[in-house]
This record gives sequence, structure tokens and C-alpha cells, in this order.
Amino acid sequence: MKPKLELGISNLPDASFKAFRLHQPAFRSHWHYHPELELVLFTKGRGMRFIGDDVSLYNEGDLFLIGKNLPHTFVSYESETPAQVEALCIQFSGTLFDSFVECAPLKSLFLEAERGIAFQNLAVDSIEKVRNIVSTTGLKGLLTLLDLLDSILAIPDRTSVLTQPYQRHAVLSDANTRIQTAIDHINTHYSRPIPVQEMAGICHFSPNAFCRWFKQHMGLTFVDYLNKVRLTNVCQLLLSTDYGIGQIALRTGFENISTLNRLFQQKLGTSPSKHREQHERILS
Repeated sequence: MKPKLELGISNLPDASFKAFRLHQPAFRSHWHYHPELELVLFTKGRGMRFIGDDVSLYNEGDLFLIGKNLPHTFVSYESETPAQVEALCIQFSGTLFDSFVECAPLKSLFLEAERGIAFQNLAVDSIEKVRNIVSTTGLKGLLTLLDLLDSILAIPDRTSVLTQPYQRHAVLSDANTRIQTAIDHINTHYSRPIPVQEMAGICHFSPNAFCRWFKQHMGLTFVDYLNKVRLTNVCQLLLSTDYGIGQIALRTGFENISTLNRLFQQKLGTSPSKHREQHERILS
């Protein structure tokens, strides 16, 4: 199943890029892609990010550069966010600056963005540039976008979201409804057991066909994807609450502490308690 195609600059005949502010009660699942690259800066609220087959956390101040046709969505934690969440978005074509030889270094950045790029601990002046682009039109906005891209080229503290470019292009030629249904159901019900038969039923497959379809189009088995969502929420609770590990295990759908500890060690290379302790040391 494919993410939804979203119109970007193609519906702006008088502009070469699109910049806008999202200010709403919460960010809900909207699995989509577009032919433009996208810079998105989160200025209020935090939650979970889904980029390609990656599931992780985002926080206030995080900036992402998402490559063309890379499926993504962001879901805020409604119970822990301000009354209104906010993100600043800039969409532009990867060929926007091709006619300028001085902009050749940007091509490597855009190629890197095919795996998604996460920028953390962004400098104040870079955040202000994003704000200025969103609030400015015309030549001044375009020049500020170029200045921003030049500055983030030099940022060493950046991380590739995916280990390799997202290759499941077959996902772009099928209907949207089922994958959106599957993702929404997992996001809503991860805190309880979700049998394969249940997922197959709501997506109108036999259990075996659902498992094959899900792995083909998401790059992970259903169980691995469900565990990624659960572990991401475990990390969020470890860092934002003082719940005990057993309480966190029950809140995130794990049968017991030992299952949580085993998967946490396997996927993150440490234990939940050590992960919490490391975070507390960084903050102290």
C-alpha cells in the first residue's frame, strides 16, 4: 500500500518553493510523500516520527530534511504536548538551484536526504532562518532558503535516519487506505496484544497474505514494526516519567519485564534502566 501523494510546489504557480506553519492541537498520522524535498522544524511539542521504515522520537528543536518521495509522518504525544503543537515546513524541488554552479555541494546533501537527515541541537540563527523563510515571500525568502541550506551543509551533528535509501517504490503505485489503516491501528493499540489475525482482518487479507504484504511494503515484519513502535514509546516514558520498568512494560504492550529487557538489549544495545541512567547523567 502506498502513502498518500501530497501536492507541494506544483500547486503554487507564482513561487519556486512552498513554506508554511502548522499550528494545531496535535499532529495525527498522515502517511504521505511528495516529489519535493522537505525541511521540517518542530518548535512546539514532541512525539513519534515515521520516516521510511524508521520509527523513533522527535523533540522540540529537531530539524529533518526528508528526500523526495520518502514516505513519512509525525504523530505528537497529545497528553504531553502544549495546547497547540507547531512545526515549520519548507518544500522545494531538488533541481531548484541546479543552474548555479556554486550550489553544486547541495547535490550531495540532497542525495544524503534520500535516507532522511536529522539535525539536533540546532543553532539559534538556523532556527531564525527557518522562521524567516516561513514568514517571508519573494526573493528575500528564496535567498534565506539558500543561506539556510548552506549553513546546514556545515552542521556536523547530523544523523542519517535510514541506513540506506528507501527502495520500496512499489509502495507508490498501490492504494493508500490499507497502509494508513494498519499504521493507525498499531499506533492506537500498541499497548495491548495485537494478533496477526486482527491486523489481517482490518486490512482485508488472510493472515499469511497480510504478513507478506506488510513486509514487502514496510520493509519490516509486522512483529518487528510493532516492537519498534513499542520500544520507541518505552524510550519516551523512560525519559519523561518516573514509572518503574515493570509499569512501563505493561503500558507499552510487553507481557513482562524480561521480554522488554531482552528486546531493549537486542535493539538498543543496553537495558531500560541503564538507558534512563545515561539520560539522567547527561541532564545533570
